[in-house]
Amino acid sequence: MSTRTIALCDLLGRTVRDTNGTSIGRIEELNAEIDLHGDGNDYVVTSVSVGRFGVLDVIATGRFVQHLGRRLARLTGYARSEIPWDWLDFGDPARPRLLRAAHELSRDG
Repeated sequence: MSTRTIALCDLLGRTVRDTNGTSIGRIEELNAEIDLHGDGNDYVVTSVSVGRFGVLDVIATGRFVQHLGRRLARLTGYARSEIPWDWLDFGDPARPRLLRAAHELSRDG
């Protein structure tokens, strides 16, 4: 297994696109597990939470707007997906790509 270090601040808020170049949403959270071993602890990212605010997606980059959007989810068309880490390509952290088609994602809204 190869490892690569990417700063969280370089990923949060980035737009994820699918194999067709369609926007899936913006990275909101990274979910990790703690791997305990004799030499210490490692945090292993298991999935990425990506959210989409529908018509408000263009202005939803700020924290306040994101929180407001969550509260008004029914009005904004907010949808959220949990994407397994190994379904994403971070070869260019500024342009993360989904390695699957968008319809394969489960949406929580």
